[in-house]
Amino acid sequence: MTDESPDLYSTFIDYRQTENWDTRTVNDGNVIRRIAAENFEMEKRRLGEVMQDQLFNIPEYQRVYSWKTKHHRQFWSDIEQFIQASLEPGDDNVSDVFFSSMYFAVDPESESYDVIDGQQRLTTTHILLRVIEEHLAELDSENIEDDALRNLWEIGQQSIHQLLYRHEPFSGESPRLTLNKHDEAFFEALISDDEARVAYICDDDRDYSIHGNNSNAIQVSDCLDQLGIDDDDLESLDTSDLRFSAFFKVNNSHQKLLDAYEFYRKQISTVVDDAEDSSDAARALLNISHYVQYSYHVGEFVIREAEPDFRMQIFEILNDRGVELTKIDRIRAAVVNAFYDTEHQSEYVGKWEDIVEAFATDDDQIDEFLSIYLSIVDEGVDTIGDASSELTNAFDTRAIDPKVHPRLGDLEEAKEFIDYAHELVGYYQDITDPNLEAKDLKLADYREQCQEVLVRLNDQQMDQWRPFVLALYHHTDPDSRADAADFYDLLDTIEKLNFRRLLASERPNVFQEVFIDAVHEFGLAPGTNEPPSDPYTPSKQYLIEQLRSSAPRLFGDRFVDIITQMPSWSTKSAKLLFGKIAHHQFREEDDVLERRLNMSSIHLEHILPQTPIDDPEDPVWLRNFFRLELADTELATDIETYIDFAQRETLDEDEVRHRDSILESVTQRFIDDIGNFLLLRDSDNIRASNRPLAEKLPQYYRNVDGFTSIHPNRYFTPDEGPIDRDRLDELLEQHQQVADEEREAIDEELLEEFNSLWTYETLQERRVDLLLDVLDILQFDVMSDEFGLESDEDAVSEEIRRKSEEEFEKRLSARPM
Repeated sequence: MTDESPDLYSTFIDYRQTENWDTRTVNDGNVIRRIAAENFEMEKRRLGEVMQDQLFNIPEYQRVYSWKTKHHRQFWSDIEQFIQASLEPGDDNVSDVFFSSMYFAVDPESESYDVIDGQQRLTTTHILLRVIEEHLAELDSENIEDDALRNLWEIGQQSIHQLLYRHEPFSGESPRLTLNKHDEAFFEALISDDEARVAYICDDDRDYSIHGNNSNAIQVSDCLDQLGIDDDDLESLDTSDLRFSAFFKVNNSHQKLLDAYEFYRKQISTVVDDAEDSSDAARALLNISHYVQYSYHVGEFVIREAEPDFRMQIFEILNDRGVELTKIDRIRAAVVNAFYDTEHQSEYVGKWEDIVEAFATDDDQIDEFLSIYLSIVDEGVDTIGDASSELTNAFDTRAIDPKVHPRLGDLEEAKEFIDYAHELVGYYQDITDPNLEAKDLKLADYREQCQEVLVRLNDQQMDQWRPFVLALYHHTDPDSRADAADFYDLLDTIEKLNFRRLLASERPNVFQEVFIDAVHEFGLAPGTNEPPSDPYTPSKQYLIEQLRSSAPRLFGDRFVDIITQMPSWSTKSAKLLFGKIAHHQFREEDDVLERRLNMSSIHLEHILPQTPIDDPEDPVWLRNFFRLELADTELATDIETYIDFAQRETLDEDEVRHRDSILESVTQRFIDDIGNFLLLRDSDNIRASNRPLAEKLPQYYRNVDGFTSIHPNRYFTPDEGPIDRDRLDELLEQHQQVADEEREAIDEELLEEFNSLWTYETLQERRVDLLLDVLDILQFDVMSDEFGLESDEDAVSEEIRRKSEEEFEKRLSARPM
């Protein structure tokens, strides 16, 4: 330190400047920039005064609209107290409201206010006032007999309109409040009229390709209902382009804006309905409007002529003080700040907003994607959960003791980080879309096979595989058939591993780190200096070896024992597994295009029904299935007890518990066994699932090829099962004759033959073949004859049969819990 360089240690900063100190001093005004002191105005104002003749803009670092029903109820509760209050002087009247603080920064070019804090309240107030204005306009002025009130009614509408809109000579009207790029067009239509709303829905920019099952889809008719647009309103509008039954995509924030509008429309409609006439309604609406404008007070903070980063500092301070901002809100602000006032600001903030838009502004979906992305690009991440916890550290310029590397401190690194995230969004959406279509995959071939596997994987509620698959999919050359084949092979391997995990009841954390480790083991992260030329075969072997080491019971004889002894199978897993077996068989028969299954609509049918007594006086299923006339087992006694309970009108509490215990035992040991499942297409899904088999079989056979072509159903076909073809044809013919009223009933002998077809013994027989199907579909080609199916399938079949017989002996002899 020298005299020539005054600093904290050598110079005293004099703030008071009232004395001449005998030491080296400097005036505070000479070294401290007075940004906050000179550019920060604070004033308490009425809400209507804040809004009067002012333009508001939501800056790009701000969150999207996010108020939920609980926030609207809280806002409305103060207004509701006003509505219910006595207006008699001296009574217990309602108080005015402090509507918290709002922070604005003046845009020096347009004089509009950038909203730093207060967006949610300001937006909601605009929606409420627009709803009030609409209801005022709907009143018939001729029914307002008081001239003074009619004048107030007209002035009230005009004053609200002036708060909400500005008028430009050439461009017409536009909202005084402009939301961010994701919400701007929707909000403008929302607070406009019905014509503008319908025009928005019909606009060519609307995405009508979205599947109705998508969480971000809304049906046109439902949207119109929420907007309060009925058939009478539509008569005066051009509806030629409206597709009432179609679905279009809405952002999460759009739905929240729509929900807000619907909420206040219902509240204000109630106020109007409670009025005796138009005059009373006009008074009530005007009073509510004025109460919000003049009795709501705001602490207004205005920043003028500050340096560019001062607004971001204020925003960050508001974050730190506990304002309810989500993780994604903070990340958005950090990205904007990283590129603020640089030549790359527009490009990279735009790329960030593209990511937000891709997930319809849904914070949870954005979080999931960014967590997957971070686990790929940062080797400090072990799990997806860790990545989610570290997101704000990754999207930062610095961090204290972080597990991940902060990516926004260096401009070039920040650009690269956003570039790769932006590039991977489309790939991520492909592999996670539950309604994925094969044509959308960026592959040269094997699109249908990959689509089938991805849809099933996403239906298994386990996401540990996603970092590896995303990185590998991005690596795969979209023009290479060989790469596409290898990519499918790896997807198939991952699905087999996960099916084994599901069947063995292993928790997903058995995959906790292996897929992320594989990304880094084989250099699959975007931007890797030397990406691998062929990661497919070695990574496939790596995954199998890692899982075999950490979960050995998922392999070989131990896995065979697990599935052979499983008494109760998950219906969801069984449906997906049967679907995989069926599609594999379709391809073996070169008939997949015509017969492939729609996994979202197929149905897993229980042959022995989940409610096994349809008619208590004639319990066909239980008597036949357990062969009660011949059986002499502990379980047979319990089944007789269950039938007795079903035939009685009243049971005491102990008997109800006993009855339920027996049914639970039967369900776990037989109804939910793999041998008791069939797979039906949506057209085969029957309405008589609890009826006897002789009544269900004709419904299975309504679409003969559709039912019999599904490989797991083959036991119930004359070609491969115990069913006699001639007798089946006779049953189907008589069933149709009864339906056509050409005969009264099916022959009793025929009914008895088919109703007695399905027993615990035939279930046991069928399950052997199905377990062989399971082992065949889940074996790995890189493991030499893991289950012995190639060398001696008959021996494997006999061993499974023997173990199944032992298992069923236990099930038949055990008493209920």
